[in-house]
Amino acid sequence: MKIFKLSLLVFGAVIYASNINAQSQAKAGNWCHTDQHTIDLLGGNLALEQEAIDFRQAMRDSQKDSPTDKAAPYIIPVVFHVITDNGAGFVSKADIDGVMQTMNEDFTRTNSDAGNTRAVFLPRAMSMNIEFRLAHLDPFGNCTEGIVRADSPLSTDAGDAVKAVSYWDSKKYLNIWVVNSIGGGGGGGIIAGYAQFPFGFGGGINNTYGVVIAAPFVRAGERTLTHEVGHCFSLLHTFQSGCGSNCSNSGDWICDTPPVTTSSFGCPTTNNTCSNDANGPDPYGTNVVDMIENYMSYNGCQNLFTLDQKADMESVLNSTSTTQGLDQLNTAANRAATGVADPYTPANCAPIADFTFDHKSICEGGTVTFADNSYNAIPNAWSWTFTGGSPSTSPLQNPTVTYPTAGVYSVTYQPSSTGGMATSVTKTSIITVNSLTATYAGPIIDGFESSPQFGTDWTIVNQAGSGQTWTHNTAAATTGTGSVRVRNFFNNGGDKHDLISPSYNISTATTKTLTFKQAFAKKSSANTDKLLVWWSIDCGENWSLRLPLTAASMATAPDVTAVFVPTSTQWVQRSVDLSSIGSATNVWFKFEFTEGGGNDIYLDDINIGNASVGIDDFSNIGNFNVYPNPTKSSAQISFNLIKNIDNLSIKVRNAVGQEVTNVISGQSFAIGQYTLKIDEQRKLSPGIYFIEFNADDNIKVEKLIVQ
Repeated sequence: MKIFKLSLLVFGAVIYASNINAQSQAKAGNWCHTDQHTIDLLGGNLALEQEAIDFRQAMRDSQKDSPTDKAAPYIIPVVFHVITDNGAGFVSKADIDGVMQTMNEDFTRTNSDAGNTRAVFLPRAMSMNIEFRLAHLDPFGNCTEGIVRADSPLSTDAGDAVKAVSYWDSKKYLNIWVVNSIGGGGGGGIIAGYAQFPFGFGGGINNTYGVVIAAPFVRAGERTLTHEVGHCFSLLHTFQSGCGSNCSNSGDWICDTPPVTTSSFGCPTTNNTCSNDANGPDPYGTNVVDMIENYMSYNGCQNLFTLDQKADMESVLNSTSTTQGLDQLNTAANRAATGVADPYTPANCAPIADFTFDHKSICEGGTVTFADNSYNAIPNAWSWTFTGGSPSTSPLQNPTVTYPTAGVYSVTYQPSSTGGMATSVTKTSIITVNSLTATYAGPIIDGFESSPQFGTDWTIVNQAGSGQTWTHNTAAATTGTGSVRVRNFFNNGGDKHDLISPSYNISTATTKTLTFKQAFAKKSSANTDKLLVWWSIDCGENWSLRLPLTAASMATAPDVTAVFVPTSTQWVQRSVDLSSIGSATNVWFKFEFTEGGGNDIYLDDINIGNASVGIDDFSNIGNFNVYPNPTKSSAQISFNLIKNIDNLSIKVRNAVGQEVTNVISGQSFAIGQYTLKIDEQRKLSPGIYFIEFNADDNIKVEKLIVQ
């Protein structure tokens, strides 16, 4: 019967949307991850459940026999592991200091809202006599401010796996993992945090012991951490097992926290959900209202722990069990080893170098602003080195750097403080500076006929770093044999996949339009995939959304439960008006596909400026352009071959048809995009010329004006 009761109680540790300021967003009745997380840990092992019951009861019996109220507070060394996901989920030192202050005030009953405790509960409201201090020595004896920073995709939809990213010995430090978000919510609610009890689960205070908390709930005034640490120190939810038969076997099994039938939110002062409060050794002697003030509720007016909750916490804080007791956190030796012994003063460490920057991709002549993001100390001196930048070095905390020349560049940073100089950090190839001269000029066709050319010209960014992304394929095409696709059939949903074009000069295109062919099928009506088409006129520094397509508007074929391969009739041409940037000489396009459970998506025949292409008029020459035109210097010839060419000739003729320059004479060329320069030595006199392009007797002629 005990075991069954524990399964009902499920010594839960997850607070489901319990944050004070976020409670209005929570929905009562949503699936509570508290129970599920603990069930996952127990794994149906009845022996582990019994172990947890036995240890908890032994601790309670010990506390009743030898009550203690130490004159000095329990000192708990704390370390925050801030695990971001590509920067998402960041919290500052000020945020951590703020939430630490809130927690310390709550555990010592010095909180500013202590006066809001209702009179009936005031005699039971107690200081827990516990003080939390950020560790000032790490496990290797190095100076620390008690904060570790790391980056991992495990920070998003986090579970216990994130704890392996950074961990300090749980028998010496209370570990708190700050993450971007926590997985497993269900029901549309928010999981703010979860904790693990110090007993049972086959390990007690093992390498998963501690708190996982979402970043938005780490700041001054937030009480999620107060609630979660209550779990770490053995407390259950006040509503854990409902009303029961008496106060000793209902609610949280603690009689001075009246039994509550279920969780509630907000501040319902008239709630009285159980009528058996006085059954058993309760201190009130009568039925009383629910204690919505208690930190172990989900309510929005929390302001107290009770005397009996203090006894329960002290039962584990006084335990010397090497696997399940928390006394080892509070020994004089451990306080000294973790740097929290008196006198406890601010740490004076060398910083750990880190930095952020505002742009990864810019044009030649663009600027990037860098920001010191060091931790472990507040720097008072900064030393930067910028490869390819101007200036090339800087002593400023947050410098702005200009990059005049195209290339990919690295940055080195080394701050220092009164506590010493940081080890320098170098981030390699983080700034991409793009040429102001476009790779291709319009009108332009890209039929994706050459896989190597696709790999050279187009950039693929898989934003989550997982799943199937954009690839060249020959499974289907509208023109020729090649196209690009995302094999979305095999993806799990949620990831984004960017396909970024080379740079185009569209000023020479007479028709200011981008068209492309697209094919897609859903698996079911519930799919939420989408395709967004963007353009950038500043080398990807900023993007403008031009065409949003949802799963419904993107579908070109009926739902398909097998892998989708479009037929020739299951393609649709999409169009984007370019007139507002018609004079732009350096334009990028981005096709951003977001998984939503659907089938494969295909793209083909990127067409800028209404260049001729089609299955019926398929020729050797995809496009042929001469720019700048007119020119005062050397001109460039850009062309796209959509078949292998055995005999290619390019000649320059004057106004009366005489050949004046032979650029290429009878050479073979493979499929692909090419750019050649003509008249680099300025031998052409000012005047009108004609560039004759002959690819296996397919001839095009463009006029060139030399000024």
